[in-house]
Amino acid sequence: MDYFHETIKVPDQFLAWVYLQSENCITDVKKHWHRSLEISYIIKGSCLFEINGHELEAHPHDILLINSCDIHGCHTNYHSESEMLSIIFPYSFLMAVFPTFNNYRYIVEPSSDAYNKLESAFAEIYPIFRNRSQLPLYQLKLNSFFYEILYILFSECKAPKLVPHSIKSQKHIERCTEIIDYIDNHYMEPLSLEMLADVFSLSKEHLSRTFKTYMDTTFKKYLTSIRVHHAYQDLMDTDLSILQIALDNGFSDARAFSSAFYSYYGETPLKYRKNSKESDISHQKRAYLRTHGFL
Repeated sequence: MDYFHETIKVPDQFLAWVYLQSENCITDVKKHWHRSLEISYIIKGSCLFEINGHELEAHPHDILLINSCDIHGCHTNYHSESEMLSIIFPYSFLMAVFPTFNNYRYIVEPSSDAYNKLESAFAEIYPIFRNRSQLPLYQLKLNSFFYEILYILFSECKAPKLVPHSIKSQKHIERCTEIIDYIDNHYMEPLSLEMLADVFSLSKEHLSRTFKTYMDTTFKKYLTSIRVHHAYQDLMDTDLSILQIALDNGFSDARAFSSAFYSYYGETPLKYRKNSKESDISHQKRAYLRTHGFL
C-alpha cells in the first residue's frame, strides 16, 4: 500500500502549525506520513483515527500523538458538533531544539502526569487560538505553549523506537526524507529531475515514480511548493522587488514566480503584497489546505 507525503510549512511568527479542524471544514484526511510530530486534542464529539494500520476512536479529553513517519489518517463528523485542536511541530524545529529527536518514539500514557500536563496546556491553548483575532500577541503566547509541550514530550514521554511496521515502507520513507532534505537545502538552485537523479544514483524514471507513489506529487510540483513558500516569506518580510524574490528563490524570472504564486494564493505577488499589510495566518492556512487537497 502506498501513502502520500505531506509537507508541513509553518506560518510566520509561529514555531508550529496549529489549527482547529472545524475551522477548516475538514472531515476526512486520507492516510499520509510526514517527518513532523503531530499532537491532537479532542474537545468535543469524536474522531476516528488510523495510525500504522490500527484504528481507534478518540473522544473528548483524548490526546492523540502521531510520531514522525507514522502512516495516519482520520475522519471526523462535524454534524455532531465535534471539535479537535491539532498542533504539528516541523521536523527542522524538532531537530534544532532536540538533536536526538530521531532516536526515540514518544508515547503519552492516559492518566499519567505528562498526560495531565498536556491536557492542561491544550485547555489554555484552545480559547487563545479560537479568540486570536482579539489578542494581538496570541502568537507569542502560543509559542510559549509549544515549548512547554515539547519539554513534556522530550523529558517524560520518550520510548525506544519500534521495529518498522514495514521494512519496505520504511526503506522508501527513509529514501524520500533524504531527497526532501536535499531539495529543501538546494531549492534556490536550478534543480532538475535529471540532476536530482544523478545525485542519488537513480534513474530519472525511478525518481519520478518515487515522487508520485510515495509523496503523491511530482518533483516539479514539490520543488515549486518549496520555492513559493520561501518566496512568500520574502514577499511579506522584505521590500525586495518581485524579480529579485523570484531569482533568490530559484525561479527563472518574475513571470514564472507570479504564475506559481497565483496558483497557490489566487493573486499575483504584487497584488497580494499590496493588499496584505500584515501576515494573515488564515489565508496561509487555507492556501496550504487547498493545494494539498483538503479544501
